[in-house]
Amino acid sequence: MNKKLSFSVSVHEEKLDDKTKVFVVEALELGISDFGETLEESMNNLRNAVKLTLEESPEKKDLLEREEPIMISRIFL
Repeated sequence: MNKKLSFSVSVHEEKLDDKTKVFVVEALELGISDFGETLEESMNNLRNAVKLTLEESPEKKDLLEREEPIMISRIFL
């Protein structure tokens, strides 16, 4: 049975030079990021970027084969 691959995603908004807002998403385990005008577009772009990365560097799949859940949190001071 193949293990499912998963990765943690960080999402934030940025303004481009022309004041357009975009969603920037990052696959934390791989250090890959992408963006889009909508959250759905940015997530699809990130999925494609991760797939391309794994095609080029299949050994990186080891970073995404986790059985236990991982939690990402934000701490405010």
